[in-house]
Amino acid sequence: MPTLETLELESKEILEECPQLRVVVSGKSGVGKTSLIGTTFGIDKNAASHGERGTCDIKEPIVSEQNKLFALHDSEGYEPGDSKKAKVVQDFLVSHSGDNVALKDQVHVIWLCIQLPHAGGRAFETGDEDLLKLAIELKIPVVVVFTRYDTLLNSMNRQLRGDTPEIRAEKIEARFEGLCVAPLHAVHKDLPYARTSGLSGKGKAKPDWEALDALITTTKDAIEARFPTNAWIVAAMAQRASVEEKNNAAIAVGMKRYWSGIASSTRFPGTQLEKCLNTVHKEMTDSWNLYDPDDLLQSLEFVERVRTLAQLVTPDVSTAPMRLPNLDTIQGIAGIVGAGAFAVALPSIAVIGLTGWFLGFLARAYFATPETLRCFMGYIVDLSLVLDKLFRITLLRACRPITQAEIEQAFDQYKEGELGRVHREIRQFAGKATIQEIVRTKPAEEKIKELIKQYSSDFRIQS
Repeated sequence: MPTLETLELESKEILEECPQLRVVVSGKSGVGKTSLIGTTFGIDKNAASHGERGTCDIKEPIVSEQNKLFALHDSEGYEPGDSKKAKVVQDFLVSHSGDNVALKDQVHVIWLCIQLPHAGGRAFETGDEDLLKLAIELKIPVVVVFTRYDTLLNSMNRQLRGDTPEIRAEKIEARFEGLCVAPLHAVHKDLPYARTSGLSGKGKAKPDWEALDALITTTKDAIEARFPTNAWIVAAMAQRASVEEKNNAAIAVGMKRYWSGIASSTRFPGTQLEKCLNTVHKEMTDSWNLYDPDDLLQSLEFVERVRTLAQLVTPDVSTAPMRLPNLDTIQGIAGIVGAGAFAVALPSIAVIGLTGWFLGFLARAYFATPETLRCFMGYIVDLSLVLDKLFRITLLRACRPITQAEIEQAFDQYKEGELGRVHREIRQFAGKATIQEIVRTKPAEEKIKELIKQYSSDFRIQS
């Protein structure tokens, strides 16, 4: 079974053949390009503009600190009939395509952003059509991204209140086909497209992660068709870019829906924390979008493995109610010499599995205590970092379901690596907190995010 170090060397060698995925994002002013870039690639929205607001230099790539494998070229938004700005984009595409241009310098994909038109309005201006035709001529993969699909949903849902949800969905889809897909096929019948929703951040707008996943998949397929050798690896990184946002959303839901419930009363139903953990487990595993047709990540075995890790950090070490072998010694070693020595004692714990004390802890009614906080934090961080390992392991195994052996490898790597340090930091955080501080949502939520970011894999190529 390959080690993490072997995988890192293999992936680095392959990625160096095409060290950055060069993406051009184009479209009229106000169509939502900046929001799309910020949400999908984790780039600060303000960084998408250079100098004055709304002005961009397409020649200057924008690179996310979260993922340096992407070089984004954001064209300056243009108005209908603005031939000068359209020509800047066209000249850039011509100069970054063709067999005489090195692969690393070529444009690998174009996202042409089109805002959903109103009834009777045009989806594509002349400049849009010219760009699409040029991309086809230059053999540059292009995906048309119809933005702000939520405006169509909201408008038609108000108009169709008397219809059943099924009929409303059919009518909305038919309207989308008429407004967007038919005009696109009039330009070229085989051009791929996707749609986005809720990226503006205004009001109660929330990103449609399923739609973004479809955009990433469509983009990956378009790149593979043009650059088949190893290109899928680079395209897969886009999934990694959006995971942080989706994980943050799952954490926020858990903290607001459940932890604030703990904080609001001295006692609550004994199944509440278990229900919380189950909900967050589902949302976080779904966010990684790993190919798991056998639902291994939702299996009782996988859930219990994550809980086995979380139970290590839950009890107060001084009282050690779990009766685990050498619990004080294990935690003491972890604090003194770090994860390497900590891992030595873990196999015996993994064999024991969930203890009666921990099962009772999840099942009974209890107070908002440091133990509850440590359990909650440990479960979320442990789960996220195990999935992070699993993503890294399966990165070089495209188009194949994850296996139980790969899951075991992810757990082993986490136990042998970061687990001891992570749990030590959680204990230090929860140990310093007073009861009043414990029931405050924000500090714990931010600490969870900090730990996940600090100990997750670094997919960036080192310069």
